[in-house]
Amino acid sequence: MKMKIQLAVLVLVTLFGYCHVAPAFGDAFQLGTEQTYTYVNEVRVGDARNASQSLGYLVKAKVHVATIWGDDEHKLLLLKIVNPILYTTPGDVKHKTTLSKVDSTPFYVYWNLGHVKKIYFEQVEDISLANFKKGVATLFQYQLLDGKYVEEDPSGTCDVQYTSHSSTRYHKAKNNCKFADNRFERTEYPLRSLTRTVRSADFTVSAKGTLEKVAAQDYVKYLVNAYDSLGAFLESTTKLELEAESQKVDTVKGGSVDDVVKSLTLQEYGLLTEDFESKCEGDKCDSLIKLVKNNKKSLTNERIGKQDQSATLVKLVEYARQTSTEDFLRVVKAKSMQEHRGQLLDLLGATQTVESHKAAKSLLSYESDEDLFLAERYLQALAVGSRPKKAVIEDLLELAEKKPDNNKFYDTLLQTLGSLAHRYAKLPGNSFDTEIVEKVKSLLLSQLDWCKKDRCKVKFIRGLHNLKSPKTLDVLSKLAKEGSTKVSVSAMKALRSFSVYLWNEDFKAIFEDIFFQVSKKYDSSARALALDILLDLKPDYEELMHLVQLLKSNDKAYEVKQYLLQKLRMLADRCPDFEALLQKVVRRDHQLSNYHILGAKGLSTALTRTYSKVPSFNATLESLQEMSGGVLKRGIVDLALEVGEEKFSMFTLGLFAGGLSSFVSSGDDEEVEEDTESTAGMELSVQGSVLRPLVFFDGKGELMGHVWSGTASEPTPAYQATTLLQDNEERFSLQNGVSVKLNTLGAISIDLNGQVTMSIWGRNAHSKVEQNTGIAVTGSLTLDTSFVSLAVNFNVGQEPQLHLTSDLDFSSENRLCMQLKQTDSVLSRNVHKSVSIPGSKFRKTQTSKMVYKIPGHTHALNQKNNDMCNLIAKS
Repeated sequence: MKMKIQLAVLVLVTLFGYCHVAPAFGDAFQLGTEQTYTYVNEVRVGDARNASQSLGYLVKAKVHVATIWGDDEHKLLLLKIVNPILYTTPGDVKHKTTLSKVDSTPFYVYWNLGHVKKIYFEQVEDISLANFKKGVATLFQYQLLDGKYVEEDPSGTCDVQYTSHSSTRYHKAKNNCKFADNRFERTEYPLRSLTRTVRSADFTVSAKGTLEKVAAQDYVKYLVNAYDSLGAFLESTTKLELEAESQKVDTVKGGSVDDVVKSLTLQEYGLLTEDFESKCEGDKCDSLIKLVKNNKKSLTNERIGKQDQSATLVKLVEYARQTSTEDFLRVVKAKSMQEHRGQLLDLLGATQTVESHKAAKSLLSYESDEDLFLAERYLQALAVGSRPKKAVIEDLLELAEKKPDNNKFYDTLLQTLGSLAHRYAKLPGNSFDTEIVEKVKSLLLSQLDWCKKDRCKVKFIRGLHNLKSPKTLDVLSKLAKEGSTKVSVSAMKALRSFSVYLWNEDFKAIFEDIFFQVSKKYDSSARALALDILLDLKPDYEELMHLVQLLKSNDKAYEVKQYLLQKLRMLADRCPDFEALLQKVVRRDHQLSNYHILGAKGLSTALTRTYSKVPSFNATLESLQEMSGGVLKRGIVDLALEVGEEKFSMFTLGLFAGGLSSFVSSGDDEEVEEDTESTAGMELSVQGSVLRPLVFFDGKGELMGHVWSGTASEPTPAYQATTLLQDNEERFSLQNGVSVKLNTLGAISIDLNGQVTMSIWGRNAHSKVEQNTGIAVTGSLTLDTSFVSLAVNFNVGQEPQLHLTSDLDFSSENRLCMQLKQTDSVLSRNVHKSVSIPGSKFRKTQTSKMVYKIPGHTHALNQKNNDMCNLIAKS
């Protein structure tokens, strides 16, 4: 009896397992029979913002499916597509084309328990038509049991979920389709593009198991993260429906599928979509040389800071990445392009191929000021590029190891190496442990250790700043604590650029030591930077209470106290949760809640303002002005792109000064910091990459020379360049066997200039910094086959301008008036859709254009600044 029960259980378990492994497909694809299906595939593309207007095509055909060999589990299907017709305007019989090549050649499919394992062709097929047939074949891939599976079809290798709605109706959802392609995207989220996809199918089988109907959908929406609703969509719907009763057909004999395939002399093909490269037509056939010539006017110096120069760079980069070194040299060395060489070097830096670097390397000279300017311009463009090459880093590393005898060139070379190594470490498959990244780090650390003078140390600290390797944190924190004033401040600037997620309790203790001056006195700039980091760490109630105790202390550095107050107010304005926490801290400490504390003197400011929003890009402007002795000591204006909670610094203008308080000091009781030589200059950061600082003067003798000669009173270019922002491309394969290419390129052109006037007799000074910016972003969604092409091209452009002016009156009490203005600007947005048939004159297009006028305004700073401006205006 016991033995019988065990046998019964064994039989049940076996049957249960068999049901999952080998579900009953009933009469599906019975040997020696043929079914006829109608096939309809419609593809539409359009603007992501307005889906009601679209273009597309439709393919109709008959599909004959004959089972010529097999058993219950393994079958070889013979498929033939009959009378396929392409409609370039769905429903309009006037615009139709017969796909004769598809009609003429049958193909074979190995089907195993609902899985399409292999596909075979009798001869070499046109790639597009072979892909089309793969799409048809894999419609016959389905399961009759609920559960999760892994399937391969033209979309890729996908995770598939089957859900039954009844005994004959099923739903199939595909996710995480992996496809080996050359996908590339920026590591910074705000500069990426977002791809949203939905892939599914619904199918019906008869009570006997015959596949009766399939409705498959592919949907992709492609959006530029920085601009809401800028992008394109594509929708593909495929319907397969049983039309006729089964017909008898001849079968073939063979012991296995391989035997049959061999006897029929068939060629095996994979199920994935193969790459199809369309023949160039019209503008697509242009060379870089021709394009540069046609866009010469947009590459002049006068167009820097304009939208058309950014748009031209975007247009040229795609072609430049396919250009040889010889052609690059022909362009750069042409006599007619000598006045455009700066912009051409921007292009070479953005291209970032080994070929473009070889061409640019011939210009890396510093024999004259003009040569140095061009060499640095290329290196600076290379530093912010998104596709660093190992060979280029190795080449520049070898050059750096030789220590070029020009300090400015060597400085820029080091900063570029740091930036390139950082970006290379962030690429998929790399890290800060990657060999070439380690070599750059070792060079910077060894040379830093060799330096004896502060100026030398600061140069290599900036290189570590750009590298941002977590392995250098201990070195930088030690320099911040123990170094001289210049070294400490430089090290703190570098530490400020690292992710807050790296700071543990040990590092936090170091920053608190510097801010509160526990172990020794620190420079106010180092203290302000330490405070920035501590606030970035989002302090809780106890930590915030500890920070604000400085306001009650006897610390005579009242500008540091004012900076703390300004930062707290700035964060409270931006974050309601922080505002509530700050109010709780103040209410519980009665000594804080009074004018003597909260109305502390000082001119330092910290604020953030909305720079732009929809329909433009979402961006904020952050201004930090640290004062000392009545004059600017460290000032920052940062333009940052924001997407959700992610933030990306596009451009940072930093001003620094020292040793000038003797000219304007009001004689109050502010703590006097360590005497320094009179110095002033500008520090620039482009897309997170710090450039070599521009020193206006160094020493009182040089300062007085500028004052008497008036050389600083004329507008002087500080930075001029056009660099890439967005740089994303990927490939998306549809179930119907068609590949879609998605691409986004964006660029920003910046013209930064400034002027300073100073009167010793009138005891006043005036400065003005103008930032003229041209932004252009272009993107596309393209579908190319040998029988139809479909595309959506979209672009947006804008020319925002920012003016920062300051007036300082030190004739009696110090008065500083600052004004931050944005001028009127116009944003243009264009979308162009097209459908065409390669090799014919047929082409249908739709174009939409929108223009938005964005009014300028002056940013409100704070009440104290308003009062100062009113006093200066009256004097």
